[in-house]
Amino acid sequence: MRLTSIGSGILALAVAGLFAVAPTPLIAEPATTSFVLAPQAAPPPPGAMPVVITDVHGLVQYRDDESQPWHMAIPQARISEGAELRTGPHSSVTCVIPPDQTFTLDRLGTVRVDEAAQHGNKITTDLIMKYGRTRYEIEAAGLEHEAKISSPSSTLAVRGTVVSLYDQPPFKPQAVSFTGRAQFTYLGNTVYVGQKHGSLTRIVAGSDGASQTGVDDTVVDPADAAVRSQTDAALIATEVSRGAVLSYNSFSMIPVISNGTPLTNSQLPSNLPGTLDFVLRWTGDANLDLELAVEKGQPLSILEGTGMKGTELLFPGFGYQNSASGGHIPYDNIGGPKGGEEFAYWTGSFPEGIYGIVAQNVSGATANATLNVYEDGKPLTMFTNNATYTGIVQSNQYTRQVPVGTDFVASVNIPEIPALLTNTPVDPSPNLGIPSVTSDVSSSKLKSSATADISPRSVRGKP
Repeated sequence: MRLTSIGSGILALAVAGLFAVAPTPLIAEPATTSFVLAPQAAPPPPGAMPVVITDVHGLVQYRDDESQPWHMAIPQARISEGAELRTGPHSSVTCVIPPDQTFTLDRLGTVRVDEAAQHGNKITTDLIMKYGRTRYEIEAAGLEHEAKISSPSSTLAVRGTVVSLYDQPPFKPQAVSFTGRAQFTYLGNTVYVGQKHGSLTRIVAGSDGASQTGVDDTVVDPADAAVRSQTDAALIATEVSRGAVLSYNSFSMIPVISNGTPLTNSQLPSNLPGTLDFVLRWTGDANLDLELAVEKGQPLSILEGTGMKGTELLFPGFGYQNSASGGHIPYDNIGGPKGGEEFAYWTGSFPEGIYGIVAQNVSGATANATLNVYEDGKPLTMFTNNATYTGIVQSNQYTRQVPVGTDFVASVNIPEIPALLTNTPVDPSPNLGIPSVTSDVSSSKLKSSATADISPRSVRGKP
């Protein structure tokens, strides 16, 4: 998800009937239109080495130090010691420290170049990763290296190898050696990862080594099932009762649903899990992700002010399935021949504000994606671009064709803005959702199944 595209698009909603300004397309815009470029960093002091950004995908920002503002990252930009990088969902950035070091920060991560210096034939590098996943490569071009990646709870010492460190609270860090040997330290205990000229090896912090990690990976959902809420259990049980397969992704740390069948339009209202529900359903053999950006506050004040920044983020996995205000995504649905569905919901109170909604086609074929939002079972009005991207339209359900590698973006205001509802035209395009083909499986039939006593709505006391 590109928060910049959501922000620019939601600002367009304010001008649709409220201000006499031409609307702005809600589709993703190139990152270069969203941030102001910072001046090039000053030459590094003696001994310090330059760090060159060589590849940027998606939303990537950097700042010279913690006291400075964030700027857009572009290829060939040069940063130095003390600089910090951060990435959004579906984003990554690759940097080179000449002559022989390369590191890549994957999506949803933050890393600081704490040290990058050469003294004689010795190069010292220290990357401080607050969270995320960093891949680090040293070619060892005849120089001595003392390099490490540090996170709040672990350290990976690198020497002439290709490694990756993943640390995303509240889950245990993971170290991977693609080639070569590295030292992984967690809570004062150090183990070796990989071996010279060896194959890929992975270790989860707290295990005895790669062998135990391999055994642990064969267990489906080793910890999450024991602590799963009744609401999550009801949702997952309903998916499984309709033919889906449940597994667990130990890397993204979230249950995974596959090969299921999305709820039809008539089934959906009686299977909503929360007080505020965002639902993505799709048909087509594809893997889609439901992503939310939340800007808390009074919606009209946000639109008339600085616009949406996305102060909270919900994403299926990597620790982003829970937000500070109580938002939650229970599983990652990777789809199948019949499509799939994902939910994001709040079970109690939820913040006022603007919610940016993204249906991202991650892989597979082109899919027909449907978005719905409900507050206490009542459909809410969403806004998006019209078919020609010349204005804004409204609807309480959207169905759009989403090719792989693209997304569909909409937004909803809570509470709703009456002026927008009055002055924005209704979307004229077909919004079929998931209609029943012949005889729909009614909600009463679902309630007669073995999971009826823990249906999502009964769990939270809804009729």
